[in-house]
Amino acid sequence: MNALPTVVLDIAYAVECLLVVDLLSGVLHWAEDTWTAPGRSKLLDQYIVRDNIEHHRKPGLIRAGDYWATNRVCIVLASVAACVMALCGVHAWEAYLIVAFASQANQVHLWAHSANPPRWVATLQRLGILQSTAHHAQHHKRPYASRFCTITNFLNPVLDRIMFWRGLEWLFVQCGATVQRATPARGGY
Repeated sequence: MNALPTVVLDIAYAVECLLVVDLLSGVLHWAEDTWTAPGRSKLLDQYIVRDNIEHHRKPGLIRAGDYWATNRVCIVLASVAACVMALCGVHAWEAYLIVAFASQANQVHLWAHSANPPRWVATLQRLGILQSTAHHAQHHKRPYASRFCTITNFLNPVLDRIMFWRGLEWLFVQCGATVQRATPARGGY
């Protein structure tokens, strides 16, 4: 009798992990779109900045690379995080599930740019569990200031409605930062 509530709780925890990764992907995507620019760091230019700029100029090009080219940064960062957690004695399966989901964030993003994703992905997109093409397309429209989360269809409408990204930008501006999204150096028009 106790197995059913445990399974339901585990499913709820897995959904929560997916939403945590969605939020993390959004915060990183927002920061990348807002502040990264070429010429500040050779390492960031090579692995993040150039790809991000090119993606915003030509969104469909994300489908041109192979699996490793699409996912290498996320896989490496997730692997480092998993190693650090293991070395620190983290045993919670949820933490490792978050890392596993995060390792595939760019793959989910790629599928949101695909007209014909795998059938099982298309089903998850229709359910909103994975981000759909129509949902993500809003991110690539002026003023390029919404729909930063790349995993599901759930968080973006809420975060956009409560002006979460604008609030973060306001906070950073109060600390002396300048919001520079959608400039030519960042792939904007």
